[in-house]
Amino acid sequence: MTVIDKELSINAPRETVWRYLEDPDLLTAWLMRNDFTGRVGDEFHFFARPANEWDGVLRCRLVEFDPPRKMVFTWEANDIGGETLVTIELFEEAEGTRLRLIHANFELAAGDVGDIVRRHDAGWTDHLCLLERQVGQDATGERPSPGPIDWTRFDLHLYIEAPPASVLEAWATVDGMERFFVELMRITGPDGSERAPSELAKPGDRYLWRWPTGRYVRGEYLATEGDGEVRFTFGDATVCVSARAYLEGTLLRLTQYDIPDTEEARMHVHTNCRAAWAYFLTVLKVLLEKGVDGRDMTRDTGASLSTYFDPSTVGVAF
Repeated sequence: MTVIDKELSINAPRETVWRYLEDPDLLTAWLMRNDFTGRVGDEFHFFARPANEWDGVLRCRLVEFDPPRKMVFTWEANDIGGETLVTIELFEEAEGTRLRLIHANFELAAGDVGDIVRRHDAGWTDHLCLLERQVGQDATGERPSPGPIDWTRFDLHLYIEAPPASVLEAWATVDGMERFFVELMRITGPDGSERAPSELAKPGDRYLWRWPTGRYVRGEYLATEGDGEVRFTFGDATVCVSARAYLEGTLLRLTQYDIPDTEEARMHVHTNCRAAWAYFLTVLKVLLEKGVDGRDMTRDTGASLSTYFDPSTVGVAF
């Protein structure tokens, strides 16, 4: 018999963990949207976005419900083709609760059992990690804290399913920057000669950016190859884009630093740039992963994310 058998310890009382199994809202928070009733014999469903051959619906029936110790339910989907069985048990431990999940009866599946088990094994690992994190935070009241704000710098991180070289190239060529960031760009060498659109900028090269709104910025590239990063000046500050291989793609870090610590810079550089970079990083991710340019390229609303955008200038009142 093919079985998925997982255990984890959660630093919380058993009654606290059980709430995440019986409360439909909390069950949604770590697993999936559902219409769970908690009545033995009732049919219920889990709902998610369809994927590949799966229609996004899990058809279940509650077989056993023994608070706060054990619940058992059937688990069937169109891409399984047979009824499997999930058992979740909670055991009291000195440090909290031990959860054991057994997903069995995969031999009844009509499809490729090995593939079905692999997908469910990875899925349960991911969802149980969410459960452990949520219960732990709720039980202790702890939340990650960034600490005091350093107004002279900030970091943003983003995972992109593309090679590090492709991610960095987007920041150091005219072709790359015009695909996700600016409407028009020019890069010139120290002698004033213009780089070709696909040519990688070199340290000491100057750039000019222009956005659809007409705003333009000049600056200088400080690093473009080696060490997995691209650095350039940006107004009075400096921006460093680093890329490291992670999973099947790249974990990108964007750091803007040397920001003047003034009231004006706190709003129009730190806050404004942070929001704008988050937007353009998202555009870059969608472009490299999906091939879609999601920018607003209109003249009037192209800077609507900025702290100084006034909708009344385009005749809109809220």
